[in-house]
Amino acid sequence: MSIRNPLNFILLFTVYSTIAFAAGYKQADTAMFTDQGDRVLLNNGIVSAVINKSSAHMMSYRYRGIEVLKDGYYSMDGGKSYAQPGHCEVSVKVNTPNLVDVMFKSRWQPGLRQQAFDIECHYVIEKGTAGIYCYALLTHEARYPQGRIGEWRYVWKLPDGVFDHINVDLLRNMDMPSADDYRNAERTTIPEAIKLKNGIKAGQYECKYNYSAAYYDIGTWGHTSNKNKIGAWMVLGGYDFLNDGPTQADLNAAAGINHLHFARNHYAGSVTSVATGEKWSKIFGPFLLFVNSSNDVPNALWADAQKRVAEEKAKWPYTWLTGVEEYPNSAHRGVLAGTFKINDPYKPDVKGANAWIGLTTPEVDWENDSKNYQYWVKTDNEGKFTIANVRPGQYTLHAYASGAVGEFEKQGINISSGETKQINTLTWVIPRDKGKLMWEIGIPNRTAIEFKFGNQYWHPFMWETYSPALPNPLIYNVGSSDWRKDWNYVQSAYWNNDGTLSQWPWKINFNLDKLPSVGGEATLTFAFASLDRARLVTFINDDITPFDTFLPTLKTGGNALIRQGIHAKYSTYVLKIPVSKLHRGNNSITLVSNSGKNRTDHIMYDYISMEIPQ
Repeated sequence: MSIRNPLNFILLFTVYSTIAFAAGYKQADTAMFTDQGDRVLLNNGIVSAVINKSSAHMMSYRYRGIEVLKDGYYSMDGGKSYAQPGHCEVSVKVNTPNLVDVMFKSRWQPGLRQQAFDIECHYVIEKGTAGIYCYALLTHEARYPQGRIGEWRYVWKLPDGVFDHINVDLLRNMDMPSADDYRNAERTTIPEAIKLKNGIKAGQYECKYNYSAAYYDIGTWGHTSNKNKIGAWMVLGGYDFLNDGPTQADLNAAAGINHLHFARNHYAGSVTSVATGEKWSKIFGPFLLFVNSSNDVPNALWADAQKRVAEEKAKWPYTWLTGVEEYPNSAHRGVLAGTFKINDPYKPDVKGANAWIGLTTPEVDWENDSKNYQYWVKTDNEGKFTIANVRPGQYTLHAYASGAVGEFEKQGINISSGETKQINTLTWVIPRDKGKLMWEIGIPNRTAIEFKFGNQYWHPFMWETYSPALPNPLIYNVGSSDWRKDWNYVQSAYWNNDGTLSQWPWKINFNLDKLPSVGGEATLTFAFASLDRARLVTFINDDITPFDTFLPTLKTGGNALIRQGIHAKYSTYVLKIPVSKLHRGNNSITLVSNSGKNRTDHIMYDYISMEIPQ
């Protein structure tokens, strides 16, 4: 073979040697790393993992002599666009007595997958750690065509018969049906949902969306085994790579599986889109596939996993992950600290405690951003906050809190490498220039969980439960009704006893002792936890002609009712009503959200209030 250009020879040799390693070239074995030809073995004496070189699939994961994995892999999208890494180049990034980091890189090429990104997957084993760390990088080279990703996740499939209990949060902490129970279940009209005929949940519906949650709220999720006295958990130490902020929910644990969705695209999550000619890269993780053991199942195991979250947060960013531009160490990140306060003349108890504070990319909607990093923390009881480990750059600060509609924003926050920036107290003054607060329904907290059946939202086919329990039309009397009992968590079509659907108007009755002598406008403020293919039609005082029809075009979708969510995207709407449309004494406002012809269209109200000038 003739090589005219020595550089070409070097490049060719590099490619061939890398491919040879991927196909079976033997790397030097060490205490925690063994090259097994077409796979590698990681073993620290506590856990062991076998990873296929070509696909980056984890083929085996053992703990205390028990196989805790059926399959483990990265994947993108679904249907005809479904893709996994393939034809990986493999190299050992780090191989020391204390840590091994093995890279599996799948370079994009036409015909390999639709998503024009290089996928670089890493598996890391550390001495003394009961788990395997994972992280991945996506790279879009400038020469690539447009790249677009919806779903992007790590999937840890569990073996049948090993685990029997699921732990997500206080609502989803329960023994699970067996694999046979699932196999013998009935299909339903919702493709992902089944109805169990046997076992501990016989007669109940089951679906992977039963367990969806906001990752920021839980930090860890997984399964435990009453028989084997072990647990298998996803554990997050960092969250900056996640899309769409702390409210975004997605799949996590479900029957026989642990998910980690980096691009949480369910519930109207954003997609990652990179233009032709644009160079872009982002790191996802590291996260920990954590395992533990205890005779106290599941409580001690769950508590231990939650403790591990705190430990991993304290280690972030990990000192062992070096030489990756997308993951600067702590010395090359910055810190923002300050105090956040809320000043609301009508609600003096809302002061800024336990508020969410975040730094996000300027001029980008943080609720629809999967392309950039975000940094969010909660304030303490005094409103103090510290946002640590922020990559240097220009940011916009956002804040929101339970009890306040909308959010606070401050632009032009510059974070420098190695800087700890202390900013002056941030005060969000809630404008109260619309008159007296006459009444309100709910708590402005970006969720509908406080309403009737709100703690059961995660069950499939909930309209079969709430419709028979509530009247049509729903009547809410300000002053005597209780929104926790009389206001449903979702306004959808009404399910009738014969299985048909009909429209479900909701009527709010209220009394006005007097009207302003100078006229003016009443202000009806709506905060929505979810809007999906719905319109909001408002009628005043039994007028048969709609006073207003709101057709939302932003922050909609997500299928939160069918996918058993308690919120999707947050939005608000302010409706001005001439005082002349109201009466002294009894008044009513009727809300209609859909045609009543399907199960998907709905509104989940977060909060409604009326203010009237005096």
